[in-house]
Amino acid sequence: MGELERIYHQYKDRVDFRIVYVREAHPSDGWQVNSNKKQGIEIEDPKTKKQRHEVANLCKDKLKISIPFVVDSMDNKVEKAYAGWPDRIYIIGKDGIIRYQGKPGPAGFKPKEAEEALKRILNNRH
Repeated sequence: MGELERIYHQYKDRVDFRIVYVREAHPSDGWQVNSNKKQGIEIEDPKTKKQRHEVANLCKDKLKISIPFVVDSMDNKVEKAYAGWPDRIYIIGKDGIIRYQGKPGPAGFKPKEAEEALKRILNNRH
């Protein structure tokens, strides 16, 4: 998240950033990965909106994320519309048109690539 945080702080006066917390990628009561077990990360898949908000806030706090968070609904509407699981970067214009769509993460989660796209978009705006 360090690179994404840097980009946020560099451009936040010109761009509206949001992290959308979608369904839990590796819940302890689902597809738990060994790296999470080794790090002591054991989060059950939230069953209510309140639980999902609690987990999102825990994530934000533990990872020291300053980028504003929003939380997807329990029907995963945003995740399904944008194929955002487990993570993905989008740049959406003020007109609602997708200007950049990163590949699915974790391998496709490339903040530097998104930053280059953001620079091009901002330069074309002037």
